[in-house]
Amino acid sequence: MYDILIVDDDLFALALLEEQLKSYGDFFTPVYASNGREAIEILSHEDIAMLVTDLIMPGEVSGWDLVEYIENFHPHIPVVVITGCSDKEKLDALRKRVRHILIKPIKVRQLVKIVTNILNEDITTGSLKGISVGAFLQLLEIDGRTCMLEVGSSPRNKGLLYINRGKLYDAEYGDLREQAAAERIIAMDNVRFQIRALPKVEIRRRIKSDLMSIIMEAMKLKDEEAGAVAAQKEETSVAPSQNDLAAAPIALESEALPAEAAIQPPEAGEPASDASEKQHEEELKTMDIAALENMFVSLRRIKGYQTAALMNFSGEILLADSVETDMELENIGPVFNDVFRTAEEAAEKVGLASCVELVLKTPDGLVVMSCSGSAAPVHFHLIALLDKDGNQALTKMQLAKLVPQIMKELE
Repeated sequence: MYDILIVDDDLFALALLEEQLKSYGDFFTPVYASNGREAIEILSHEDIAMLVTDLIMPGEVSGWDLVEYIENFHPHIPVVVITGCSDKEKLDALRKRVRHILIKPIKVRQLVKIVTNILNEDITTGSLKGISVGAFLQLLEIDGRTCMLEVGSSPRNKGLLYINRGKLYDAEYGDLREQAAAERIIAMDNVRFQIRALPKVEIRRRIKSDLMSIIMEAMKLKDEEAGAVAAQKEETSVAPSQNDLAAAPIALESEALPAEAAIQPPEAGEPASDASEKQHEEELKTMDIAALENMFVSLRRIKGYQTAALMNFSGEILLADSVETDMELENIGPVFNDVFRTAEEAAEKVGLASCVELVLKTPDGLVVMSCSGSAAPVHFHLIALLDKDGNQALTKMQLAKLVPQIMKELE
């Protein structure tokens, strides 16, 4: 599944596009931002496969600025522009920098066709795993290939190698660039390769060393790191002291669940479905709180984040996180929970599917809510409060990711 970032300051057009793209969710997931600043924040935190952006947007970051930002920091992300601009000279210059330009008004089917064609084109250019980075680069050198090679062991740990006629021209890995980045990438193990077309912007040759020299430096770096890890393990593998041994049973006992938290079998005559629901409610209360708290860390990176909570269907707060110590979530959380529950019930009454997401906007802030869905084994709500400049798009995206993680914890 690929995340496609769509940016437009016209909230009505964005909402319409969001509704029309729901039926295409099997192949890609649209992520929405209402301005360029939100888009940059999402691009810095998420693994985005494509950017679709309007050009003329108010604020400090326009669509033109986004195109430039992609060229400088994410040149592997293809860009599709949607615009009402009629300046032929500007559009002709822009076509050399992006994959496609759509002139407003657009048809959703036309946009979907372009997005899927670009994704398919990039995917079918090649994907491979089970070979070392150095060996694969040598194959490309022999073949004289021109491409951009994405190398990664996970979505969060990957780098880019720019190859022209078999020669390594440039590299990116996190904050590293050029040969330092190439050495780090070549030293990676258990990677998957994705071969993509080079972006239309000019790729300058910033790496002057020959490939074999770079591979040798990468192997030296790998050996040094392996030695450092081994030395650290040796230092930390000290026999436990008598005090540590004495404290161990106490630590183990403190981790045991209290007797009253144990799941009780259903009482005689109690319906099986109700018993199952109650069991899941109990499981929700006795979940690994540490795991959930770690999940909530992703919200703290969002601009404008104030507080968040996990609540059961009745509005009881099971877990809360906050950067605002004076925020009384215990009092206001259940109120917003009731609003969400009412919206779910209203949606079902008019023949729509149950509401799984709701955003309330006030002059001073935003309330973003997400839900496990009424068909889920256990029904719970997530709520996040942001200030008025908070990133709504990224918050919605993170809450949507938290829901299945919590469900998995309950399995």
